[in-house]
Amino acid sequence: MSKHFLWALACCLFMVGCSDDDLPAGAYDPSQPVVFTDFTPKTGALRTRLYIQGGNFGTDVSKIHVSVGGVDAKVIGSNGTEIYCMVLARSYESTNEITIDGKEYYPGTIKVTIDGADGQPAAEYSFENPFGYEAKQVVGTLIRNVDEDGVAGWTFGPFETASVPSNDWMMFDPKYDGTGDRLLFSSNWDNGFWSFNLTTEEATRLFPKQGYDSSQSFTFTADGDTLLWFDDNGVTDSYDKEPNIHYALRRENFRKLRAYNYGHCTYGGVYMSNGDVFYSSWVNGGIYKMHRKGTIPNIDDQREVCFYLAGQTQIDGAHTKMELHPSEKYVYMHCSQRGVIMRADYNKADGLLHFTRVVAGSFSEKGCTEGVGNLARFSEPWAGIFVHNPDYVGTRPDGDEYDYYFMDNANHCIWKLTPDGIASIVAGRSNFTADQKYDGYIDGDPLLEARFKNPKGLAYDELNETWYIGDNGNSALRYMRVE
Repeated sequence: MSKHFLWALACCLFMVGCSDDDLPAGAYDPSQPVVFTDFTPKTGALRTRLYIQGGNFGTDVSKIHVSVGGVDAKVIGSNGTEIYCMVLARSYESTNEITIDGKEYYPGTIKVTIDGADGQPAAEYSFENPFGYEAKQVVGTLIRNVDEDGVAGWTFGPFETASVPSNDWMMFDPKYDGTGDRLLFSSNWDNGFWSFNLTTEEATRLFPKQGYDSSQSFTFTADGDTLLWFDDNGVTDSYDKEPNIHYALRRENFRKLRAYNYGHCTYGGVYMSNGDVFYSSWVNGGIYKMHRKGTIPNIDDQREVCFYLAGQTQIDGAHTKMELHPSEKYVYMHCSQRGVIMRADYNKADGLLHFTRVVAGSFSEKGCTEGVGNLARFSEPWAGIFVHNPDYVGTRPDGDEYDYYFMDNANHCIWKLTPDGIASIVAGRSNFTADQKYDGYIDGDPLLEARFKNPKGLAYDELNETWYIGDNGNSALRYMRVE
């Protein structure tokens, strides 16, 4: 073997040795392949610590990207052979459950990308077996800014600094088409009409408490372009003193109220797709159909009586709220004066609502008891909403595919009511044995930890499977969702 060959070999070995020595321990080596071997644990929920094993990952976490179920995980560290990251909320791509060790989970594909020195992906890998995401529903807080005494003012702006102490009635923008900003509208007793932009995370007051007496609920016309604002105007003896329904237009960003209908004090109502308007009033707990005369504002001196709640129970009057079933076949009604959920069916022949039955609860007794029909007890039902239940599709003879969820202000909780009248609490009143109280301000598991205080407003975002709760006693806008 020649001296020249030995010298050249020694130089090569020296240069390779110098190059290896120049790389810090665990650093990514572009001359070597990136290896992926396994991940642990195989299942977990929000904030699970996930470890990915292999080799040549590097230690620069800015160049390591991990996603679980299409959701970016928080990469915390790497020693070159193991990546340490944290699973974030809703890290799954499908709700078609998979079974791991005899338990059901949502599947979340783990994908890892390692960037090279130029910032471009140098290695990409997706594990064949998915991570099993344990979907846990939790209650959290979206907006709450209070002083040391728990008192909040009214402040517009970004969610982190905004303050909206009460949200009595909430509805999502009915014209949202999946593009643009996602808007949640809200009314309250004290401070007008608000919009929560869930896309930009901004709270905005659209109009103050001005031009009306007091409002407990609102709705939209069938086309979604007109807001109908129900007003407890205090009028019970004439039809033309004050408006009981106002309106605001989308083209004006719902910022200006005008008189829509003159009539008796009103607390709730519904707008049918054929243009029929039904509303409640105090005297005898009346439910009326608005008689249109072709002009706005309408003087409703010929309104039609659908029925009086006084005919069903001993009551002088009621603050009746109304929610229209998506099929428009019936309306649910409730009032704070009675712990009961009622149903009125829409009759196409005469165009009126007709009281049919009590779905759950009791006219004569309040309380807090889960049960079926008149065995259930509620205290002060407030806002409610129909929510589609996919499990009902094709399984119910009546074709009803919706559960009804509603707030119970005095019981500090959210109820679920099935079409069969089965009532159960889904959130709130948790951990009573801790302090012998049902109300409070606690985030966490809906039935094991979460507490509210006099909640009223309720809305559900089907696109993101998220509930929004007006937790008035805590001056907070809360949420409930699977995380």
